[in-house]
Formats: sequence, C-alpha cells, structure tokens
Amino acid sequence: MNLRSQRSLFWILLCLGCSLSNSAAAQGFPAPGANQAFLYEMNEAAVLLNGDGHLLVPDPSRTSPTGLVDATNGAVGIPAIRRATSQLQGVAALGSLLCPVPQLATVRGTECTVIATGTDDVQLIIDPTTGQAIPSSGRVSGTYAVVVQLDNATDSPELPVQTGTFDGVINFQPPLPLGFVSDGKLTIDGMPGSFPFQAVFRQPFTISAKGDVLTQRGVRGAQVSHRDASARRTRAYYLLDDGNLESVRPEERAVGWPIVRFEIKF
Repeated sequence: MNLRSQRSLFWILLCLGCSLSNSAAAQGFPAPGANQAFLYEMNEAAVLLNGDGHLLVPDPSRTSPTGLVDATNGAVGIPAIRRATSQLQGVAALGSLLCPVPQLATVRGTECTVIATGTDDVQLIIDPTTGQAIPSSGRVSGTYAVVVQLDNATDSPELPVQTGTFDGVINFQPPLPLGFVSDGKLTIDGMPGSFPFQAVFRQPFTISAKGDVLTQRGVRGAQVSHRDASARRTRAYYLLDDGNLESVRPEERAVGWPIVRFEIKF
C-alpha cells in the first residue's frame, strides 16, 4: 500500500470508528518478528532551534505570536529544528544481528534486551493553515548495547555484551503519526563494516470525541491536555502499515505515558 492510499484509509477508519474493539481483541503480545527489534522511547529531552541555530524558549512577556523567543536576543522565535535525545529499551528477535545466540536471550527465551541512546535533528516546516511546526526530515544516530543480567535477576538486564552505533535519515509523513528511517547503518564494535537497516517510528496518538487525531505534537485538532489527571493513562493507538490501528498495551507505556515504538528491520 502506498503512502497516499495509507493516508486515505487512515482517515476513513477514523470516521467509521476504526473498529477499535475488534482490532484490540485480535492483538497478541507486541513482539518483533524475524530479523527485527522493537525499541521503545522511555524518555526524551527535546529543544527547538531557529534557522540560526539559536535556542528558543517560552516568551515571558507572552507577546510573541509563536509563544517563543530567541534566547540570545529576545526576537520572535520561529522554530526550524527540533533536536532531541532519547533513551530507549526493547527487545530483538533471536537470530537477528542484535540477538545472535540463545545464550544472550533474556525475554521468553527468544528475545534479547537492547538499550540505546538516540539523537535526532529534524527540520521543521510551518503549516500555513495552522501555523504549527511540522516535522519533515533529519538525521538520527546513537549508540546501543545488548544487555544481560548482572547481579539482580529481578530488575531489567544491565550488563553490556554487545555494543555499537547506528545512523540514518528519518522522514515524517504528516498527517500520519509515522516516521520512516532509511539509509540506516548499524556498526557492531569489534566487527568490520556496517549492516543496513530500515525502521518505522510509530507515534502513539489518541482520538477525540470529534474523531480528530491527537498526538502530543498536535498534528491535528487540539493537543492532549497534560493537566488532566487521566492524561497519562488515556487510551492510545499506533497506526500500522496496513492502515489498521493497534491499541497501546500496558507494557508499551512508561510511568503511564504511551510511548513511541521504534520498529527496526535488518
């Protein structure tokens, strides 16, 4: 299915109520397939920069039309770049590059635990109809480690047994809550060369009573209010490649918040 068809199907599904209960009932445990890894964004620290690379901060006078000002000179802040660093954790299927032997498996005997630190610099464009800054494309890179248990069999694994780096280009396709990583390259410390990969970046989203798609970046409709005591535990969804919706499961949350799922295929 091409992106245009996928986008059309996405909105049709929303208008029809998406058959959410049926979709949720059909789901199994979210697990990567062969030669795949699923990583989840456990936390993120992000800043906005203008075209000159200056940090933008909230306008204390509340007179800036964008709500932001240049931290260096107080000028109206127009975001051009979103720079973020995230900590990720997830699993890789046994037999994949990140889980080569059964001795490294720490989840269900068929998956290895992977942790990573990723950074991205994403170019932003201003939507002329809404005035919102929409992510377009940029570089994504970072380091990773495959970890096993060290001295506590109850908590998550923490001893690195394989380490390396990754790098690629991420492209977003608004209004879909998806990003696509292309030209991905994975390096494994101690091994020559690099290995190609592709990935899909699935942002969790909610649906308003009007049927609007709401993401924490406000792609369409009003933004989710984080002042609502129930906001962290609101029902949320991922958009799948075939246009269907998948409910975010309890294990796909961090301290209650629905989290981004980063699906990697080698």
